Formats: sequence, structure tokens, C-alpha cells
Amino acid sequence: MQAKSWIRIGLSVAMGLAILYRIPVHSLESAARGINFSWLGAALVCTGGMLAARSYRWHRLLGAGGVGSTRTDTARSLLAGFTLSLVTPGRVGELGRCLFVKEESRARVLMLTLLDRGLDSWALASCGVLSLMALKARPYGIFALGVWLTMLPVVMGMPTLLAHLASVRWWPASLRVGLSEAARCVKGISTPTFASWALVSTSFDMLTFFCLLRAFQRVSLMAAVIAFPWIIMAGGLPISISGIGPREGVAAMILAQFAFPSAAAIDVGLLLWAVTAVLPAFAGGIWLVASGAALPRLSWSATYANTGANDAA
Repeated sequence: MQAKSWIRIGLSVAMGLAILYRIPVHSLESAARGINFSWLGAALVCTGGMLAARSYRWHRLLGAGGVGSTRTDTARSLLAGFTLSLVTPGRVGELGRCLFVKEESRARVLMLTLLDRGLDSWALASCGVLSLMALKARPYGIFALGVWLTMLPVVMGMPTLLAHLASVRWWPASLRVGLSEAARCVKGISTPTFASWALVSTSFDMLTFFCLLRAFQRVSLMAAVIAFPWIIMAGGLPISISGIGPREGVAAMILAQFAFPSAAAIDVGLLLWAVTAVLPAFAGGIWLVASGAALPRLSWSATYANTGANDAA
């Protein structure tokens, strides 16, 4: 195991122990015993809405990029990406979606995944701006809104930006050929529609978070709007395994402003991770095992060697 992995495991354990030192296990259990299962069910429904929105967007994105795929194959690659991303920082394992398509389409799917994840990051940043505005932290909120507006043309031009990155010299020669071919298809994708769907799927995540809050205590929607983006960002930091530790610590810290018990806040952070990441990852893993699919070897040379030779000629 690499040193960085051991460091992340150590940090996760250290932060987990620090949280348990401040908030004993029996407090977490006591908070969990009072959970409202109706709101928990609503959270699961919202998670289903998020997955449906992401699957629809991914299917449309594959079609726009010239990758033919059935809805079943689309859903499988999406859930398999969740499975691979479960133990990777920042969910970079989702780039593994390209492993579950035909080899000749992998470079194109890799670029489409980068576009898809980029739009998800933009949607989360949009929630961050909304959070700052809701906090009435006027200078910070106005500054964040200004940055958001300034970066909007860059986000809308993300396909063109990715197309330019395809020609960067750090890529292996065989992969560069495939990416250059993929860039021509990705470059013409219209971003606003897919950006709108990214906002829809992120909104479902926020509603999931709100339902989980209500499962423990009556709280306003404003609490979810303010806390949600920072909890997700903390969980995506590459300093722990699956965000365990930072996510729960930030949840307890922010939700304390709304008189939300720390033990319940930690339970909410863990449940949010469970229903939005672990559950889809588990479903993806079961699907792969049930279908008998083996993880293919990621090899680009066989696919693009002839193309590269033809280009050279």
C-alpha cells in the first residue's frame, strides 16, 4: 500500500477518534434510536431521484458524444463508477466508467466523464455561492457570486477546454491519438442543458440531506441550504478515506449554529455518505457480480495503434 493511502487511513482514524472523544458512542446510538423512518424513507426516494437524474444526463451525454449505449449499459457504467469511487479521494474513481464500455470508445467516455464530473463540481460550487448568500455574509457572498459569474463562460465552454487538454504532451502517445479523436466529438456538445441537469441532481442530493436532518430533528430548509455544500466539499478532500472524519466534523460544526445536536449531526453525515455513495456503490458492485462482468484491462495501445500509424504515415 502506498504511503499516501496509509496517511489517509491514519488521518481518518485520528479524526474519528477525536470526534468520538468529544461525542461518545452512546450519544450517537441514542440519537440514532430516535430517528423518524418516514423522513429516512423520503431521503431514500430523493436518492433515487438523484440517480435517475444522473443516469438520464449520462445517457444523453454519451449520445451527444457519439457513444452508442443502451439505458441499461448507461446505468451499469454509472453505478460501477460509484463502486470504484467509494475508496478514492474526490471520487476520482468515477473516471473508471470508461472501463465498462467497448475499448474503442474508452477515450471518448473518459472525456465525457471529465465533463460530467466538472459539471457536478460546478453545481456544488453554485450551492456554495447560494449558501454564502443565505448566510447574509454580504462581502463574501457578493465576492463568491462575482467569481461564479466570471467563471460561467469557462464552465459553458468546458467541452472546448477539454478538447484542448487532449493534445497536452503528458498523455502517452497511443492515448493521445484516442483523446484527439474523442476531442472532435466532445467539442461540439452544448453545455447548458447538461449543466441544468447537474443542478437538478445536486438539488436532489440537497433534499436528501434535508430529509435526513428532519429524520432527527425539526429544522428549516435554510439549514440544509447553508450546510450542505461545505459538508460535501469536506467529504471530498483527499485527506481521508471516503471523507470519513472531515465530513462529520464539518457537519457538527455548522449544524451547531441551528441548535442541532452534535451527535445527530454526525449521524446525519454518516447517513448522507451511506445513502448517496455507499448504497449506489453496493448496487453497482452487485450488478457487476450478478452479470458476471470482469474488470477489463485498461489498454489503449491495441485500439489506437493502427490509427497512430496511419496518422504518422
